[in-house]
Amino acid sequence: MERDEALATLDLLFDKSASGRGRIALVHAPLGGGKSKLLHDFLETVDPDQALVLSATASRPERALPFGVLSQLFQTSQVPQRVRDDMDALFTAMPAREETTGPVASGPFTAGPFTAGLPAATMADLRKIVLALVDLAENRRLVIGIDNLHEVDAPSLRYLASILPRLRNVSSLVVMTDDTGRRATDDRLRVDLLRQPNLHRIDLGLLTRAGVGRLLTRHLGATEAARLAPGFADASGGNPLVLQNLLSDHRAGLGDDPRAYGRALLNCLFHGEPDLLVVLRALAVLGDGAPPRRLALLTGLDVPATEGALHALNSAGLLNATAFRHPSAAAEVLDDMPAADHAALRRRAAELLHAESAPAVAVAEQLVAVAHTGPSWAGDVLLEAARDSLAAHQPRRAADYLELAERTRGDDSSRAAVRARLGRLKWQLRPPTAVHSLAPLVEDVSAGHTDTHDLLDLLWTLSWHGELDTVQGLLQQAEAGRHRLDPVDSAALHSVRTWLTCVYPAHPGGGARPPAPAAPHQAPGRQIDPWSTAAALAEDLIRGDATRLAARADAVLHTARPDHHSLWSGEAALLALLCLVYTDSFETATGWCDHLLAEASTRNTPTWSAVFTSVRAETALRAGDLNAASASAREALDLLPADAWGVALGLPLGTLVLADVRRGKLDRAAALLAEPFPEAMLQSRYGLHYLYARGHYRLATGQARAALADFLQCGKLTRRWAVRGTGPVPWRTSAAEAWLMLGKQDQAGLLARDELSRLSPDSHRARGLALRVLAAAAGTAERPRLLEQAVDVIKECDDKFELARTLSDLSRAHKAAGDHGSARRAARRAWPIARASGAETLCREVAPGASAPAEPAERPARKAPKGGALGTAALTTRERHVATLAGRGYTNQEIAAQLLITHSTVEQHLTRVFRKLNVKRRQDLP
Repeated sequence: MERDEALATLDLLFDKSASGRGRIALVHAPLGGGKSKLLHDFLETVDPDQALVLSATASRPERALPFGVLSQLFQTSQVPQRVRDDMDALFTAMPAREETTGPVASGPFTAGPFTAGLPAATMADLRKIVLALVDLAENRRLVIGIDNLHEVDAPSLRYLASILPRLRNVSSLVVMTDDTGRRATDDRLRVDLLRQPNLHRIDLGLLTRAGVGRLLTRHLGATEAARLAPGFADASGGNPLVLQNLLSDHRAGLGDDPRAYGRALLNCLFHGEPDLLVVLRALAVLGDGAPPRRLALLTGLDVPATEGALHALNSAGLLNATAFRHPSAAAEVLDDMPAADHAALRRRAAELLHAESAPAVAVAEQLVAVAHTGPSWAGDVLLEAARDSLAAHQPRRAADYLELAERTRGDDSSRAAVRARLGRLKWQLRPPTAVHSLAPLVEDVSAGHTDTHDLLDLLWTLSWHGELDTVQGLLQQAEAGRHRLDPVDSAALHSVRTWLTCVYPAHPGGGARPPAPAAPHQAPGRQIDPWSTAAALAEDLIRGDATRLAARADAVLHTARPDHHSLWSGEAALLALLCLVYTDSFETATGWCDHLLAEASTRNTPTWSAVFTSVRAETALRAGDLNAASASAREALDLLPADAWGVALGLPLGTLVLADVRRGKLDRAAALLAEPFPEAMLQSRYGLHYLYARGHYRLATGQARAALADFLQCGKLTRRWAVRGTGPVPWRTSAAEAWLMLGKQDQAGLLARDELSRLSPDSHRARGLALRVLAAAAGTAERPRLLEQAVDVIKECDDKFELARTLSDLSRAHKAAGDHGSARRAARRAWPIARASGAETLCREVAPGASAPAEPAERPARKAPKGGALGTAALTTRERHVATLAGRGYTNQEIAAQLLITHSTVEQHLTRVFRKLNVKRRQDLP
């Protein structure tokens, strides 16, 4: 490919050799540039009737074989047997005669710079070889091909330097391939050899991008070539040998294997100078952009040799300056090294970089790659590298550095501090691995090697994994004076106790809430610690002051962010988010969720990403967007496997189960409920979400008593709380639903009234739920009024599912009371809302078999008003909106609020709509 001009030049030189004048062609190309392929293709085209072809290929392993290349020329069946035998005997005896000294022979072969001073025996051997070649060219032209001139053994090279000038008057063409960027056995001889006046140089360049595309088209077809050509061109740099290897791997089904390029690169390097591989390995260790001086120090080569190797690698398209062309190349180059050599190279690189005061991360990378902890300075460098990596939001790299730093020399307290930092990172990256680190951390605390900050983070992690007994033991040790605590530390332990009461309200050690301190100690100018913030939120949640809780949560979220220095920072943000959800601040909670998810993504902490995604799912669930809730909960569980969630598994699992129940996906909900979960989860606040969801699954499947048990268990979990509101879940309302299913209207009514008595005026969602259940427990006459109140209240919190469900109940209540018109209007309002929420079962209940917001099936069909079709086409966009809402049963005031227009404007629109559609009543609009 792209070699037509070179082949045409060789053909022309071959034609000119017929005149009796010898020609020499030197084909020059970088490593892997295709010069050997070009020579082979050209020799294949020579007609045996026109010329005798003699060829030889030099290689590095045969450099030590005297006359190996020269003897190859006569090892062909095209040479007469007699000549082959004579030449074989000659080349066998020549190495010994090369060492013989004697007078210089006289005669026609004594002239020239290469024969001056040669022994007489040598001159005789040279004469025999030249005469043999001349005799072979007597009846037909002679074509000699020598591949890899830079690898020709020294004796062959010396004789060739004398032979080629003597073929100048013979009908011959000598074609040689060479790479002047690579050292020959004797560079002086090669230079003199290439000064022949009849020599023609042919330079082969790397393939262009167009050439790469044409080559791929030839082998893969136009469509596949168009897709692959840019990537192949960039990776290969236009090097034909690398490109052929990539193409072979692709055709073998390895095209997407990242190691394919590395293998192609190494295959190319095996044909090159050893220094090239040495420099490339050093570059793979030091990384892209390493300066030649540093590479030279690492390899032991001098700077000019290193620069020469870099030049050769760039000329061959194997490097882009001092950068690999493919991200897999460096790893593949190092994987090809023997393990001991690789480790030694890394150790030398670490020492070199440290001596040059390179950034700590650069030195630490070398240490971590081979787990090298020998140098006395290794521990300090690894800790500094971990700090720098965290500042750059690269916690995985920081964890690698800390794992190695833990194994370096140091006192017990230093190693304990490293283990604590590593434990924090492991939880944020992969919580299951953090579990295995807990026992050593607990031992560090018991031995007195842990400071208060690390102790508090350990308590949080243990709580996440449900290790409540261990938490209580550590707290008792600290409070009994096993640690020297100042007032700030004592306040911190109190904060943890308060927070534990909120997270594990039913645990024996967590239920007895300690009295709140008069005022937490805080040093002047010092920010409030995140554990204190979490404790304050927990206290407000327990007390049930919804107004204060929402305000405090929003204020906390303006400063709370998950970070790598304390797990309590993320806990404060998480608890603040949940407080917003529990107080029906859905829009605010969603905004903060998105913000915190962006923060977690920037900091590369997948655990916090999963946690905040689960809160977003719960927010969507309570806003009645069941499809979004299901998708987000599933995403959270995909981000973090179930065994990594600890007791917090109850949050995403409960959300997903309840969303599936309300969407009518009962089989999916059953499968989720069959999955195992941590036993401690049912003692935690997160267990409330799970029990609440399981209770509703049991209600949906007719298991009223089992459902009632789940809801009452929710009440037992929070029985020590002085809750004025509903708490995390409105369990009383759901328990009342279970009583209704069991036919116990009185018990249901009592629970619903109890719930209403605890609610603040702005608890719209919980009040609406309680009113809906109270209506179900009330008589037929009273039921519509209560449900209408419930509708008005629920509209304030924008829970689509509960609004649709309440409207559906209202429709049935009106129908039971004999008001079929109101029943139809309520059903028309319920259907599109239920559909928007994703509640498929509720959609079927409101309008069985409907696929559009049409009137219920029981309404008799009647003839369309005259002029209706023409009138509909005449409606403006705003008139159509007003007519649609009015037809669904919305009042003029509700339409005005929804479309942001005045009440009188709605009346004007309806007047025009009635005239255009030729109708007199709102009931005729559908």
